[in-house]
Amino acid sequence: MDNTPELISVIVTNYNHAKYLDQRMESLLSQTYPNLEIIVVDNCSTDNSLEVLEKYKKYSHIKIVALAKNTGFVNSSNLGVSLSKGRFFIFAEADDYNAPSQIKLLHQAMAGNEEIGAAFCRSFLVDAQGQVFDDDFNQRDRSFKKFCSKDTLIPRRLARRFLLFSLIIPNFSAVLFRRKFFDLADGLVQGQSCPEWAFWFRMTQYGDFYYLTEPLNYYRKHGASYMSLVGVQSTVVQIMEVLYTASRQADLNFWERFQFRVNMGVIWGRYRKPDPGVWWKSFPSIWRQSLKYDKLSVVFLMLAFIKRSTQRMLGMG
Repeated sequence: MDNTPELISVIVTNYNHAKYLDQRMESLLSQTYPNLEIIVVDNCSTDNSLEVLEKYKKYSHIKIVALAKNTGFVNSSNLGVSLSKGRFFIFAEADDYNAPSQIKLLHQAMAGNEEIGAAFCRSFLVDAQGQVFDDDFNQRDRSFKKFCSKDTLIPRRLARRFLLFSLIIPNFSAVLFRRKFFDLADGLVQGQSCPEWAFWFRMTQYGDFYYLTEPLNYYRKHGASYMSLVGVQSTVVQIMEVLYTASRQADLNFWERFQFRVNMGVIWGRYRKPDPGVWWKSFPSIWRQSLKYDKLSVVFLMLAFIKRSTQRMLGMG
C-alpha cells in the first residue's frame, strides 16, 4: 500500500515582486506537508524576478513558467491551475508568505468532509517591511467574529450571508481549494474589478467553507494606492452589482437589510481615502448608477459617514 499523502498544488503568480520572492519561496519550501508541487507563473516581470527564481529551478517539485506577455492576475492564476495536478491547491501570492504548518492544517480541516469547497485561515497583515500591524479577523463583521471565534465549519448559506457584509476572504494566500468546487464556480473571471468577491459568491452555490482561527498566513498590505477616476467608478459600481444582486437572493430581515444598505455606504465611502478629489469627481456617475440598486443610496452613504465618525470619536476605529 502506498502511504504517500496526496499531492497538493501550490500556484505562485508573480509580477515585479522580486524583493519578496525569496521569503515567499522559502516559506513554501519549509511547509510541513510532505507532498507538494509548486508552479510559479511569472507574468512578464520587468524587475529581476526571473533571476531570483533561477535558484529554485534545482528543486524537482518546482516549475517556473515565464510568460512572454503580461496576461493579468486572473489569467495567470487560471493558467497555474490548469497546469497543476493536485485535487487540492492553494494560490500563494508572490508578496505574501505563510507559516510552515499552513497547508498541512488546512488540508486536515478539509480531508474528512467532501462538501467543503475551501478552507481558510486567519491572516496577519504585514507592511512592505514585513512588520505585523493587524490581523484580518479584526476587520470582519460582528456576526462573523461571533460565529468564527473557534475553528468551525461555515455552511454555504451562512458564508453567503457573511459575504454581504465583508469580504471574509480578502487574500487567496490564506485558502486551500478543493479543485472540484473551483471548477464548478468557473474559476476566476477576467474583466471584473472585484473578481474575488464575485468568485466567493459563486463558490457558495456549491460548497461549504472551513475556518481556522490560527493566523497561518502573512498578507502583505502595501497601503492605499492611487485609482483613476474611471477605476473608482468601475470598481464601486461592480461591487454594488455583485452585492446588491446577492442581497436580493438572501432572506434578510428588516434590520439586516438596513445594516446591509449602510454597509454599502461604507464600501462606497472607503474609496475616498486614496484621493478625495477623484472620489468627489466620481460621485455623480456612481450616484446615478447606484439608483438602479437603491433609490436611497446617498442617504445610506451619509449614514455610513456618520457611523464612521461616531466610531472614531468613541475610539472604536
